[in-house]
Amino acid sequence: MTTVIYPDVMMAGYNENRFAALFFVIYMILVFFFFQNVILGYVCNIYNNRRDEKDAELETARQDYCRKAFDILTSGDVTYVTRQQLMGVFLILNQECHEIGIVPEERAELIFAILDKDGSEKLELNEFLYFGQAMLLEFEEYANYGSFVEKFFPSILESAFYNDLKQVIHSDWFERSIDLIVTINAVVVVVHSYPMLAGKTFQDSLAYAQVNSPWEVVEILFTIIFALEMMSKLAVFGVKRYFSSLRNIFDGAVTISAIFSAFYTCFTTSQRSSHLTRFIIMARVFRILRFFVVVKQFKTMSKTFFGILPAASRVALLLFCVIYTWSWIGMHFFGGLITRDPNNPTSYLLEGTDFADAFYWANNFNDMLSGANVCFNLLVINNWNEMESGIVAVAQTKLSRYFFLTFYIMGVMIVNNLVIALVIDYFLDEFESDNEEVDEVFESGRELVFDSDELPTPKEFGKYVARLNPKYRLTAMKSKKVLKQLFSQRVRARSV
Repeated sequence: MTTVIYPDVMMAGYNENRFAALFFVIYMILVFFFFQNVILGYVCNIYNNRRDEKDAELETARQDYCRKAFDILTSGDVTYVTRQQLMGVFLILNQECHEIGIVPEERAELIFAILDKDGSEKLELNEFLYFGQAMLLEFEEYANYGSFVEKFFPSILESAFYNDLKQVIHSDWFERSIDLIVTINAVVVVVHSYPMLAGKTFQDSLAYAQVNSPWEVVEILFTIIFALEMMSKLAVFGVKRYFSSLRNIFDGAVTISAIFSAFYTCFTTSQRSSHLTRFIIMARVFRILRFFVVVKQFKTMSKTFFGILPAASRVALLLFCVIYTWSWIGMHFFGGLITRDPNNPTSYLLEGTDFADAFYWANNFNDMLSGANVCFNLLVINNWNEMESGIVAVAQTKLSRYFFLTFYIMGVMIVNNLVIALVIDYFLDEFESDNEEVDEVFESGRELVFDSDELPTPKEFGKYVARLNPKYRLTAMKSKKVLKQLFSQRVRARSV
């Protein structure tokens, strides 16, 4: 069932009669390919149903509490909440509910403006029901995302050159051109580094690292191109938005390092400078990993990996509890039995076992850390039968096999399938988010830009970036749905 000793287990019968393989093949088809996948599907279904039930319970509770709050704030024939009343609510929250954080007056005014869909300066019940979702929002002035050109050279913003530059930077063909240049650079680096790859000594390949060599001239040209790319993006995006992308952080670090290396090489010809140059050039090749972000399928996988990390902490805690529990049980029943002490009679019980032949002496339950390592090894299934052979030999009872059986059921069939269900759920969420055409959100699906002129309110707040607080660990799809509910048909998002 675990395939760890397949096909070893059938070879004795298979060597005598080829038809003996039918028994094992049929068993593997039914158990490994069908039954285990049914269990996986069952676990995934339970996980998704429980997640949907939890979301529905939270939504019901949110609306119930909002209705109760609305009933408290309204009385008699009054069926709305005024701006002054809501500001009073925020004042009480700031004084008595520190767990939600201080809500500044400006943020409170923005929340009211977002909830007031009809611009009547009054919140009806259907508008107030979104209060809980609006409290998830955090705001930041759009000016913080502006570039140094917008801050220090506002007169350039309306120039034809700057507008053309913005169109070029935002165009798809610009990124494709950079991808092509990165690919060519990678090819050049491989050809350039061939002497070292071929095993030549440093002295034989030193000529390739000289500043006046053709190869170095080409590398300097690539450095200039990437430096211009970085400066152009900084001029259009601004420092904050540029470095909010992990890809830009890596590209910028490599580009700055390449510029430093070029200047350093010009003023010194030591062996250290050549090694530094080679290292920077080889690091630049890793920019080809940007294809994992550019290609849609790779982008979805990378977003799934980073997005799943916060939620995976809960599964990791469950896994820790399982490993800790079985490690404690193993210490209680099998602690001290695995030993190579010749004065201990149990040491001779391991002679001739697969455990001893594999030199698995450190895989024991003599202490908690060793037991945890054994449980982790059992979690990945590989060679668990060899560890089991040693424990069975020193315990002198086949009942000890139930220890491994129960851990396989709990750790592999349940917890591992929970991890798979979590990954599938996040992947499908990100995949659906990437495929859905929504104008109100950005690429990440987690933030948007809005202007007070586009809100039905007489107050002017200026331009802001709205996003959901990351501490709530909402996926891109859930974030997008919340933003749609709060801003749909009332705010026109812009790409910043």
